[in-house]
Amino acid sequence: MADQLEEFKLVVMMLGNGSYDLISRSLFFISVGSNDLFEYADAKNPPPNRDDAAFLKCLDDSYRTYLQELYALGARKFSIVSPSLVGCCPSQRAAALQHDNDLDELHCFRPANNLSKRLYTLLASTLQDLGGDLDGMHYSLCDSAGMAEGVFTPGGAKGMSATPFHLTVVDTACCAGPGPFGLGLCNTTATLCPNRTDFVFWDSFHPTEYASGLAASALFADSGNFVRPINVGQLAAL
Repeated sequence: MADQLEEFKLVVMMLGNGSYDLISRSLFFISVGSNDLFEYADAKNPPPNRDDAAFLKCLDDSYRTYLQELYALGARKFSIVSPSLVGCCPSQRAAALQHDNDLDELHCFRPANNLSKRLYTLLASTLQDLGGDLDGMHYSLCDSAGMAEGVFTPGGAKGMSATPFHLTVVDTACCAGPGPFGLGLCNTTATLCPNRTDFVFWDSFHPTEYASGLAASALFADSGNFVRPINVGQLAAL
């Protein structure tokens, strides 16, 4: 993210003085942090004094800094997507098997999901503060963890209005390797699922096109259940 911000600064300099109006009307979409949660929760040699609160505060402080720097460059409209329930992806379900089967009520890796939920709370507070301090800043924050909870709840995936999604396989990769939950490289030797619209995950980490489409639709049209204080459609129209 820091590297991307530096590249963006160079672009702003190249655009010159006429860039402000364009940038202020543009929508800045930010979805970062999942890999940080993956690596922290499934650390092979975690330190004995590991401090979850300090780790999450570091991530939240980074978010704050990046948003302030973008604002200083003229950005005013931010769509932020918090990390989803990362403990439910195939790689983390498999990781739970290596961590004494530390599963939550969704049968996902508990430590990773707890981090996702706690980070969303911090981000919501930070964005509320920034929205009050930075004149003209507008934002839309997606609670991806809350949205995903309905998808991964045993007994059927449900959407924003308790509408069932056509997602019947929530724990296994569509492009599957030989490991548990289809863990493995998605390459020419992988086994492909027959119907991708049944699967939440394409590979060990990433959602399928169908699942991503459902999430995108929710970002634009959600009435406040998981996207607050306004949805992306409303944000773009400002």
